[in-house]
Amino acid sequence: MKVLPTKDKFLYTGRIDFTDENEPLFIYAGSMAETKFTGRKLSLYVKNEAMGDYYAVGVVLDGVQYKLELPQDDKEVCIEVSGSLDDGEHTLTVFKRQAAAHYFRFCGIETDEGSRLTLPEKEYALNIEVYGDSVSAGELCEAVYYENHTDPEARNGFWDNSWFSYSLTLGRMLNARVYNNSQGGIALLNKTGFFNGPDPEKLVGVESTYDKLSYVGYSKEGFTDWDFSKYTPDVVIMAIGQNDPNPFPEKTQDKDFIRKWKDTYKSVLYDLREKYGKNIKVLMILTVLMHDPRWDTYLDEIQAELEQETGEKWARHFRFSRCGKATPGHPRITEQYEMAYELAREIKSWEIGQI
Repeated sequence: MKVLPTKDKFLYTGRIDFTDENEPLFIYAGSMAETKFTGRKLSLYVKNEAMGDYYAVGVVLDGVQYKLELPQDDKEVCIEVSGSLDDGEHTLTVFKRQAAAHYFRFCGIETDEGSRLTLPEKEYALNIEVYGDSVSAGELCEAVYYENHTDPEARNGFWDNSWFSYSLTLGRMLNARVYNNSQGGIALLNKTGFFNGPDPEKLVGVESTYDKLSYVGYSKEGFTDWDFSKYTPDVVIMAIGQNDPNPFPEKTQDKDFIRKWKDTYKSVLYDLREKYGKNIKVLMILTVLMHDPRWDTYLDEIQAELEQETGEKWARHFRFSRCGKATPGHPRITEQYEMAYELAREIKSWEIGQI
């Protein structure tokens, strides 16, 4: 029995395109669909939109995580997860492991005839939104034997898993709903960073993607606008600054460039505050991945400028205990957990939401 992935049967989280409600398009790493179902078998219907070299979709079935590799073409496929489940009700989460390596359409599940699907009832203590790069998306976090070391040579997406990113780990720690709008290689300004490269003139930054649903210009969908009325966070985490020296590191010592960077950073935050309301709190961070400490200083300066301009303390720069000192490669699962733990402790001190 094929069950279509309609909103009356699945609970969705993340910036997901529902233009076709029978085939919602998963775009951002960490976007997910959850349901409860009865039946002794489970298969997944997926249609891949390839933009990289390697693709897999994540599934958590009754608390056990599965990695389902996908073909490159965009034809609908049916992938078996289990054919011998116990009787009774089961929990299911389908999630996007990777960022712009691909989009995929969730086309439903296959289970026994007469099975029953139930929409999960969840009461979250907090809503969080994350704007970040590969660290926030959970890229290479599964390369666990490379902890505190440079990344493995094979970096085609095999090691990526948004489930173990600090972003989603933080959500589980705080019972928070998380919209993770992160992309590997992205910087703040256009023509900087690595995303959409290698041509420096074509590099795309957060200034052009933070308000987008589909944010990959070379995807079939191109750029599409996000409707901000669909989700209002209590906390916005801005984790940008790691990739920003590329491709012209000498510019990071140019006063005009840094002034433009800080003004654009503030402009994005001001726009989000206007859209979400003055009650939102903003957490500005850089991660434990090694980086030039000057960027932490720039975040200190932005915090001071925002306080001076508004007379309110609504945006904080938070430094991890090992900020910029922990690893020359992407943080692994343990290091992602370390960041999530410190962030959870900081957010709890704010006494916002129901945490």
